[in-house]
Amino acid sequence: MGDYFQTIVDLDATAEEAEGQAKRVVAWLVAEDVVLAERRYSMHGKPVYSPGPRWAEMTEEPRREGADGLAVVTGRTVFFGSLGSDGSPVCPRCSEAAAIGRWTAAEGAQDPFSEAMDTWYATGAAEVRCPACGHPVPLPEWTWEHDRFAFAYLGFEFWNGARLLPRFIAGFGRVLGHRIRVVAGKI
Repeated sequence: MGDYFQTIVDLDATAEEAEGQAKRVVAWLVAEDVVLAERRYSMHGKPVYSPGPRWAEMTEEPRREGADGLAVVTGRTVFFGSLGSDGSPVCPRCSEAAAIGRWTAAEGAQDPFSEAMDTWYATGAAEVRCPACGHPVPLPEWTWEHDRFAFAYLGFEFWNGARLLPRFIAGFGRVLGHRIRVVAGKI
């Protein structure tokens, strides 16, 4: 069975501004009747805002039943899509994909991205040198094919609902005033 999620990740919110941004966006979603103001239950340990009367208008399917609602995640987080999905990191400087499967360190060591993810999660700073152009690039600046990962301090997880409409996602980005990435999957 499992649970499906779509996460709109704010790529630019700092650790210091994540809580304030989260409150502002939730207030907007409540005012737009997308979610209800009260968090009524928990989803994977996170409090969830229930779907509001206009929830279905933001999705590709005109129904609200079966959707669990919205969880807001603040703090340094590695947001991920389906872990079994393919998707190589893409250098933001040269636009070349780094084929992780062919790019390995010494036997038994993790690839540079796994090491960088662990370091970023622990410290908030990590770089990976691009194998194509040779530039060191901060981990959060890499993009990922199929939007497999995002590294940020603020994310909005939509649980067990129909796919969000592109126009809703674009509007969400405008309200945030920051770059966003959507990661989706099933756990």
